Amino acid sequence: MPLHSCTLTDIDRYELAMILAGLRLLQQTPALPPEIKEIATECGAFTSLGWAEIETLIGRINSASEYPWRDVTEDDAETAALEARVAALFEEIV
Repeated sequence: MPLHSCTLTDIDRYELAMILAGLRLLQQTPALPPEIKEIATECGAFTSLGWAEIETLIGRINSASEYPWRDVTEDDAETAALEARVAALFEEIV
């Protein structure tokens, strides 16, 4: 049973891109900052997902989404805006 109920129709393509970018960042980060680890483990209630589990989750999200992450938009201006939003997220994290 999921901890929270949400469908991907509740998430717009920009939010979806941020979620997927965040998951990819988690995959590439060897040691999480304590505040991020608290979120990922619900304050130690469970173990955070490993690389393969995150990969599976990304696949599940992509297969259920009407916005596949590689084809977020056909519009170049929207694509540039999305890339800027994702880049800003990485700057905030780093």
